[in-house]
Amino acid sequence: MPKLMKQSVLPVVHQILQRRYDVPLTLLSGQGIMTGERVEFESEGKRVRCVIKVSSGGRISFGKSDGKWSGLDGSDLVVVVAPTSLNGDDHMVCLFDQQTMKVVFDANQSAQERAGMGHLPNWVAPLFHEEGRGPRGVGDGFGDKALWIEPLTAAPTSEPVVGTSAAKPVRALTIAEAKQGLAKTFGVDPDAVEITIRG
Repeated sequence: MPKLMKQSVLPVVHQILQRRYDVPLTLLSGQGIMTGERVEFESEGKRVRCVIKVSSGGRISFGKSDGKWSGLDGSDLVVVVAPTSLNGDDHMVCLFDQQTMKVVFDANQSAQERAGMGHLPNWVAPLFHEEGRGPRGVGDGFGDKALWIEPLTAAPTSEPVVGTSAAKPVRALTIAEAKQGLAKTFGVDPDAVEITIRG
């Protein structure tokens, strides 16, 4: 399985957000932040900030400093791209609100502090719970709290995306099916898609 690379996943997440909210995104950057890892867009009449977390192994982290979760406190929403099992192949794209993420990470921090492990970083798995992690696993498996969730299935590059295989046979499509699929990928009306076939 190829490693899930953030730089190839971010454009896919951007496409999903544009399709779901039908708005342009403003890509934000900052110190130590890859351009596009944070975005801003309009939702329900207001500007919202969204941080994107990409995980190959299944867990995500936010650091805590001076009582604030770095990267989380400045975001309204969090997109997580993560597998459904530890180091699994099937990755999902999920959207969470800030409050849900704070509840999860606060619970994880509190459990670690009670166990004398409050100095350790907080790594939580959104889509599964791994047995045997003790206090470090508190908060795992909160995918049911997502505002929406969908499989990571397409990439704007020629490299296969995790969860797909380059060797998989491709099903024959009709022109109408191809237009529907392309329209969904790019967030346009199927009538706006033109297909040219050369022999």
